[in-house]
Amino acid sequence: MKMTRTKRLWLILLILVMWALGLYFNSIDAEKKSSHNHDATKTVTKSQTTTTGDNGTVTKQTITNDDTEEEEEIERSYYDTIEEAVKGSNFAMDEEEKEEGASYTNKKVIKEKVLFLESETDALLFFIGNFIEDKDYTDALVVYKFKVKKEGNQIKYSTPTNATQIAAESEKESYEYGGSKYEIQTSLNLNNAYQSFNLYPETTELQWGMSYDKNAPNLTINGEHPTKVIPIELDGDECYFWYYEDLKYDSSKKAKISFKKTDA
Repeated sequence: MKMTRTKRLWLILLILVMWALGLYFNSIDAEKKSSHNHDATKTVTKSQTTTTGDNGTVTKQTITNDDTEEEEEIERSYYDTIEEAVKGSNFAMDEEEKEEGASYTNKKVIKEKVLFLESETDALLFFIGNFIEDKDYTDALVVYKFKVKKEGNQIKYSTPTNATQIAAESEKESYEYGGSKYEIQTSLNLNNAYQSFNLYPETTELQWGMSYDKNAPNLTINGEHPTKVIPIELDGDECYFWYYEDLKYDSSKKAKISFKKTDA
């Protein structure tokens, strides 16, 4: 079948459009890769520390990209102890918190330390605190992340850079609604899904959660025992906090969860 002149012109036009789109998407992909590499080459080029009135220090760091002259300043307060750093928390309050007149995120009181992990650059503190600070409220398991720096022989901790919490009430409801395995599966899917709370996210997958099951000390996930299982108390109820320093978990597959006692 012979192609008419009009059909040939439409075919040529279609090829040109496809070629142009290909160039466009290739340029976007190249820009993304360039941006990723650009972020990866950020370095601290200047650091200045001043003392504040609340026994803390404020460090202004100038971050420079190796391939540009762009600079940005990050200001953080640093403290001698993790307790002081917690009291210095200054997350911005959202509209709901402003209406409530209290912060869900900024904690000042550590009722009980549960777990503390630290590297040369970051630290994680798991502790029991008030679900809503400055209120006579229920317990919550709170997780704070900090920056760490060394000044001489002194280790200092920044104001918290990231935070999350799990209310005791909602955790217990999860257990009562779906049972032990449902509670653990929910923790795996939600608590640290993006590995925001991890000291070594490039090489490990930190997983953690709680369980109201009395057999929680025998917990295994995909055949592996937790790094540690710690008894805690939330709103007067016995509970267990568990964590894995490195548990490779595929969220697209259902985890194999067991509370049976093993010889291991």
